[in-house]
Formats: sequence, C-alpha cells, structure tokens
Amino acid sequence: MLEAETSVVAGVSGGADSVCLLLLLSELGRDIGFSLTAVHVEHGLRGEESRRDAAFVKELCRDLGVGLELFHVDVPRYRDEEGLSTEEAARELRFDCFLRACEAHGADRIALAHHANDCAETMLFHLSRGTGIRGMCGIRPVSERGDITVIRPLLRLTRAEIEDWLKARGQTYCTDSTNADVAYARNRIRERVVPELEQINAQAVPHMQRLSGQFTEICDYLDETAWEVGRNVFSLEDEGDTTGNSLTGNPAVLIRIAPFLELHPVLQRHLLLMLIGLSSGGRKDITSAHVEQVLHLMTADVGAQASLPGQIRAERTYETVVLNGENPDEQPSEEKELMIPGETVLDNGLHFSTEIIEFTDFSQKIPKKSYTKWFDYDKINFAVWLRNRRPGDYLQTDADGGHKKLKKFFIDEKVPSSERDRVCLLADGDHIMWAVGYRISEAYKVTSDTKRILCVTVCGQDT
Repeated sequence: MLEAETSVVAGVSGGADSVCLLLLLSELGRDIGFSLTAVHVEHGLRGEESRRDAAFVKELCRDLGVGLELFHVDVPRYRDEEGLSTEEAARELRFDCFLRACEAHGADRIALAHHANDCAETMLFHLSRGTGIRGMCGIRPVSERGDITVIRPLLRLTRAEIEDWLKARGQTYCTDSTNADVAYARNRIRERVVPELEQINAQAVPHMQRLSGQFTEICDYLDETAWEVGRNVFSLEDEGDTTGNSLTGNPAVLIRIAPFLELHPVLQRHLLLMLIGLSSGGRKDITSAHVEQVLHLMTADVGAQASLPGQIRAERTYETVVLNGENPDEQPSEEKELMIPGETVLDNGLHFSTEIIEFTDFSQKIPKKSYTKWFDYDKINFAVWLRNRRPGDYLQTDADGGHKKLKKFFIDEKVPSSERDRVCLLADGDHIMWAVGYRISEAYKVTSDTKRILCVTVCGQDT
C-alpha cells in the first residue's frame, strides 16, 4: 500500500478511525519515506459540531506536523440538485475533495480509514437489499479509481481495537452525533444488528471480514474466467454516429445468443455484469436484478427490451442481445413485417409489392431495375422485416460466403453517415437481404437451384 518517495492523501474526519489512521501514517511516513497530506471535509450538515470537528483536526495536524487541506461543501444543495440521498451526496463531494487534493499535491494514493466493522456492515447492507456474490465482497483493501490507488490500511482492525489503541495512547477524538441516528440504514445495522451478532459470536466481525476477502478472490477469478471464455460471445460496435453508443461515448455491445447460452450460468452472469458496465461506462447502480433482466432477454421474443442504469437499453434481436445508449428524444424507427404476397406501406411513403413466382427456367431474364429485386424465397430463414439499421447487421458480398458489416458496406458505397439511418432495409434477422437503392445480399440471389422467387418492387419517395 505504501512506498518510499510517494505522496499520500488521507481522509481525516476527526472520528476514532481516521485519527488512528492519521497517527499511524504520520509515523510510517517518517519510517518509510512518503509524504502525507490530511484532508478534512466540512459537509455543511451539523452546524457548530461540524466546525468543532474541523478545528480539532486542524490542531491535531499542527501537533503532528502534517499538512492539511480543509474543504467546505454544501451537501444539502448538491443532494437536491442531483436527486441523491444525503449519504450519496456527501460521499461524492468528499471524494471529489480527495481528488482535488491529490492533484494539488501530486499524490497517487488516497488513504481511507475503513475498518472491519465497516466491511461487515457493508456486507449486511448489501445482503438485506438483495445481492449476488459481488456484494458480499464488502470493501476491498486496495482499489483503483483511474490513476489513483485507494488504500484502506485499517481494514483488518475492528472498531473496538482502534478505540482501545487510541485510549492506550491517551488520544482523544470526535464523535459524530448523527452516527446514532438509526433512521439511516447503515447506522441501524451498526447499532442494532452487529451487536446482536456479536452476542452469538464475539468474533462475528473478523469472521465476516475474512469471508469478504474470500468472496473477493472468487469474484476476481470468475471475472477473469468469464472474460476469457466470453471473447467469442460478444463484439463491440463503436461507430461514432447513431449506431454507436453516442450518449455514453461507449461502444454498443452485441452479445451472440447461441454461444452465450452455452456458457455456465455463473459465467453468464459475471460476463453480463462486465458488459453492462462496459456499455454504460461503469458499474454504478448496476445490480443483480439488471443482470437478470438482460439474461431474460436471451430467451425472450424478438424486439423485447429492458432499460438499464446509465441510459442503456438492452434489446433482443434475432441472433443477438444489443446493449446500446438510449436517446429519450429519438423517435423509434418504423418497423413492419413485409407482407408476402401482398402490399406493405410505410409511414414514410414507401410502398412495397411482393409476389411469389415459381421458377423453372434459369435463362429467364432477371430484372435489372434498381427498385425491383428477385430473391430465392426458400433461403429466407425468418419473417422479412422492413426497418432501419441496427448494430450487428451484415450482408453477404460474394458467392463463397464472405460477408461485410453494414457499416463497412455503407462506407465503401460512400453513403453519408447522416443518410445511413434513413436507408430502408429488408432484413432476415441480422442478415440484410437488400439495402433499398443499393445491392442485395449474395446469399439470396437466384441460382439454377432456385424453386421459388420472391419478387419485391418498391415505389414512393424518389424511386
């Protein structure tokens, strides 16, 4: 956690745990040779008590010869502006102050005073809300936040051990009166649940902290394994236009259903969690319930959707589940099943006429018109839909089975990116039979083996 010639920022609230952390780091800094800066954040919540804590920390840092960065933030205002709980708002503002201090002092480590009781309380909190294995990992001793490493040197100590150590040294500390308010879930766990567990076994907290370490090892192993075996299950679409994930700036994720369902259920869930996080830019607010939503889409009807945190939409197509950014201002594109035989009219004015022709003479002249096309009807796998493009669309470009992503096809045909979403497609699942106004897929071309022809004529707009 700590090395010579590094710079560490330590969060110091004035409570027992953070005072213990500050004392230990100030001594270790002299022994190991790293620089230390304390950070105290006054949240604007507890009036005079809060100002008393800030004064206490200021005096303690002066006595220890440790530099101090003192921040004042307005938690109630930020909470109301962002629609967060008081705890969430305070946590986000506090960490922002830590990052600002790191930048000011060239620090690459943030030291926090979480201990074994905090880890146990986190595990119980997650368990009560409904969690998977990951939620039982509790608090990690070392984690990464971008270029910053977050360390928690006290994580194996209990609250009682910390308070006994301070008492033996004659060191005072502050007590936050809001910690006794059981209206907060974590406080209720701390004040009521954990003491009852310790009545059953005095070592309940250390046991839970050790268990969290085992869960962490299991999760890390499953993540690594799921990513390795899942490489051939998904692909990314990063187009930089409306097919890419333009809202989040992250790629759309295409999960191929058939190989995905061959994975072990445990690996399926771990892989989905990572892919949802990849699409949304992080795992914040993603729960096991969201993973189950996407898992359900694997066997749902085509077109089924689920909304996920981070403005992400999951949608079932014929062969994939696509994770992509939602646009609340975007009008859904029109999709209609092509009537065969019959007439289909789209709202944009395009009119499609279809008929099935028995084909007996390959020498019969195939139409060369741009808006009349013949297809081998018996090669169609699904119902034919009229729609606009989606991530994963492709067409076959040669008789040997070579295919090309629709995006690449549009680029090669020099179709402007602004026009690509308006090109009407005849789609057989993810396989594009015809980009109207352009070529048809080689896979559906009429050959000497063709028995029945699907003849499609389109008119309207500028045809």
